[in-house]
Amino acid sequence: MQLLPVFLIAAGVLVMLQPRTKRWQARMNAYFRGNEQRVKQRANTFFLLGLAFMLAGFAYLFRLAG
Repeated sequence: MQLLPVFLIAAGVLVMLQPRTKRWQARMNAYFRGNEQRVKQRANTFFLLGLAFMLAGFAYLFRLAG
């Protein structure tokens, strides 16, 4: 059970960094047909999702430590 916080933090970092890859950006540009506003909106959504995973991991780690 103590690996769950580490997994959540790692998953959060991975999800936050995903929109920065060239492959992801190329796929999103193709999907949204070059609409940069929609691509940026999707990247921000991924960032917030990753941040939520990280915060959940840190909260769970804090709970285990206390």
